[in-house]
Amino acid sequence: MKKLTTSQVQDAPKVDARKGVQSVDRAFDMLGVFEHSEQPLGVKDISEATGMTPSQVHHYLVSLTRSGAIAQRPDGRYELGVLTLQLGLAALRRLEPVERAVQAARALRDETGEATFIALWGSHGATIIRYFEGFRPVTVEIRAGLTMPLIGSATGHVFLTWLNEQATAEFVSNDTGADAEAIKCATKAAGLGHVHGDLLPRISALSAPVFDRDGRLAFSMTTLGWIDAFDDSLDGTLAHRLRAASSDLSTALGYAP
Repeated sequence: MKKLTTSQVQDAPKVDARKGVQSVDRAFDMLGVFEHSEQPLGVKDISEATGMTPSQVHHYLVSLTRSGAIAQRPDGRYELGVLTLQLGLAALRRLEPVERAVQAARALRDETGEATFIALWGSHGATIIRYFEGFRPVTVEIRAGLTMPLIGSATGHVFLTWLNEQATAEFVSNDTGADAEAIKCATKAAGLGHVHGDLLPRISALSAPVFDRDGRLAFSMTTLGWIDAFDDSLDGTLAHRLRAASSDLSTALGYAP
């Protein structure tokens, strides 16, 4: 057998000799299938994508569903679960643009005293990634991971207006009674999403778009409060502060109008 020289040994490709757990590798292969699918998947779909038998797929789905990484829909198909969403949000919060957005939302809350949150567009729509309670607590179910409707929420109006139509079409079609074009026109004219008791009877909200360096919608910044104590006028002090905060954040992300 020919002996290798020292330089040949050093230049040889490195092989990771650490042993892994095959079942864990396969579970992550399965999660990767969900990552690249825009629709819920059945056992047959997963089997074809992974090369595993339907029986093997079923066994993995039982464990992944039990952990919350996968969720089963009423129609029997599967999609990513709450645990996966929570892990994704935790990873997102460590990215610089998200950190900047979170800091800006906290600063607006500290300045105005009103509840404030940041949302971005996820696989299920406009998704809250960080929520800051106001100095006058709003006792409604607002939390990280919650998806806001495109119609009826100020946050949704921002994504409906400034996100491309291809991304929002499916979500708009689910609300047949909505005049999406009228909402877009009003939102763009104001520069803000605005609802006054639309989604929740006693809650008003204002939401502003945040753009990235390529001019694409990156986040929405939303503030909300009780109708009788919240200034939701489009030319009011709070609206001006929200516009200024979102504009400053857009600039920080490299946006140049």
